[in-house]
Amino acid sequence: MAILGFVTLATSALAQPPVVEVQEVAQTGSMPKGAALSPDGTKFFVTNFGQANGNNITMYDASSLSKLGTIDVPGIVVESVLSPDGSLIYASNFTRDSVQYIDVATKSVKKEIQTGAHPKILVLTKDGSRLFVANWDGASVSIVDTAKGVVTRTLPVGLHPRGMALTTDGTLFVANFDGASIDVFSGPDFGFTHRLPVCPIPRHLALSPDEKTLFISCYHDSELHAMSVATESVEHKVSIGKNPKSIEVSPDGKYVYSADYGPSNSVSVVDTTDWLSRTYAVPGLDRGSGIAVTRDGQHALVTGWCDNHIYLVGFVGTGGHPTETRDKIAHTMQGHCTAPPTANN
Repeated sequence: MAILGFVTLATSALAQPPVVEVQEVAQTGSMPKGAALSPDGTKFFVTNFGQANGNNITMYDASSLSKLGTIDVPGIVVESVLSPDGSLIYASNFTRDSVQYIDVATKSVKKEIQTGAHPKILVLTKDGSRLFVANWDGASVSIVDTAKGVVTRTLPVGLHPRGMALTTDGTLFVANFDGASIDVFSGPDFGFTHRLPVCPIPRHLALSPDEKTLFISCYHDSELHAMSVATESVEHKVSIGKNPKSIEVSPDGKYVYSADYGPSNSVSVVDTTDWLSRTYAVPGLDRGSGIAVTRDGQHALVTGWCDNHIYLVGFVGTGGHPTETRDKIAHTMQGHCTAPPTANN
């Protein structure tokens, strides 16, 4: 472990987090992009970017990956987030420049709100009262009053906003994918703002459960950065799989998982107690995209953008059917990209 100033750069050459294995696999729609877990941890929702005007969202049992149904909506769905009670899916619609309210029980669109150009990542307040929408081609973030169904404010940000994270006390972090920066908003009505320089191509953001650390997936450098929220300085840089995209923190804060989009075709796990990492090349996975961590913190669900499957990975010995799953992958699956990699930012 090398010390670079105040930054710890961890490598996988030393002791590592627990060994990871693939435990289940299931087919989904074309170009599965986002992954979301229901608040009760029992269901897993996948947004299928390659499915226009139908089969946009696929629902699964979170432990077995048994398919529970599909949701058909007009347009192309990018990402989703669930309401605190799990009754609604808020989905960003890339071609309709909108957010759709989808009733989980009836699988129907209850409301649609126009936001900005090509919305992607969504972040919801813990009470579900406000929704934040990163508008990829709008250089903006829309703030939606979910009860009223209206945009109450639009925040100007940098080039191609992607990842977002929101603290309980109302500080919003927005990663500018092509701006090598993070915009920070705080104060009444998010009136105070400043910009932080960060790594080239910051793609996704996630907060530790205690909200003391902001994690950044650095797509260009294939690293996970851990920034102190209090000092806004990067305290740790960890080498992980190639071109990390989505990241999520385990409920206890011990592990950070990454879906790696580059040629490592992997899921990476970083142990936040010693800042060491393990990268697991998932059999069958072709360009990892979305990721969601289960409530026990020992499993993650990852989507394969090019192979049109989802995978349940977990620490060795924590369940599933690893032998049968590996055999199934070896005999029936092969990656096949149907769109250029740049389509999946």
